[in-house]
Amino acid sequence: MDNSRPLRLSQLDTSALDSALVDKLLFEGLEYGGERADIIMVLGSRKACEYRVPPAAKLLEQGAADKLLFCGGRVQRTKFGEMAEYRSMLAAAQQFGLPMEAICTEERSMNTAENFKFSREILARQIPRGGSVILVTTAYHMRRAIMLARRILPEYRFIPAPADCCSTRRSNWQLTEKGIRTAHAEAEKLAEYARKGYIENIEI
Repeated sequence: MDNSRPLRLSQLDTSALDSALVDKLLFEGLEYGGERADIIMVLGSRKACEYRVPPAAKLLEQGAADKLLFCGGRVQRTKFGEMAEYRSMLAAAQQFGLPMEAICTEERSMNTAENFKFSREILARQIPRGGSVILVTTAYHMRRAIMLARRILPEYRFIPAPADCCSTRRSNWQLTEKGIRTAHAEAEKLAEYARKGYIENIEI
């Protein structure tokens, strides 16, 4: 074997993950740099209303974009009750006093890839082709999300704006079993997606 050849994501040995590599894969180079964009896109989850909407609301209030797109049709048990993800995010937005006319919703998706697939027509109506999108999702999920976004919607420029959750932030994921388990599972998904061709098979 030629050991000088670069290791690709698809070749990641998920049975022997190194903490430094997991940290690099999930978090490195994904900090938000303050860029302005045409729209802020927030991906759905059970706790998106708690962890993802607050930083998105702050970005909107700071003028990072004039519009918000909430994605996610999966019915989940949220802090507002059992409802579709986008509805729980709308409820959170109302609590923040955000202008409802600035928010559009994608209401069909059941997973991250579908968040982007089903947002294509919405984005086409809301922003110009070649426009920019600030992507908000949980920090440990950002790498896979933005790689999917760039594969599925290459006509737009995606800017990462990671949101922190409690146990799997870059600063604390190695401190608890839950954080380690979540981070390692996400690294394994990255490798699986690369093997299946869902995302670019990058060097690691």
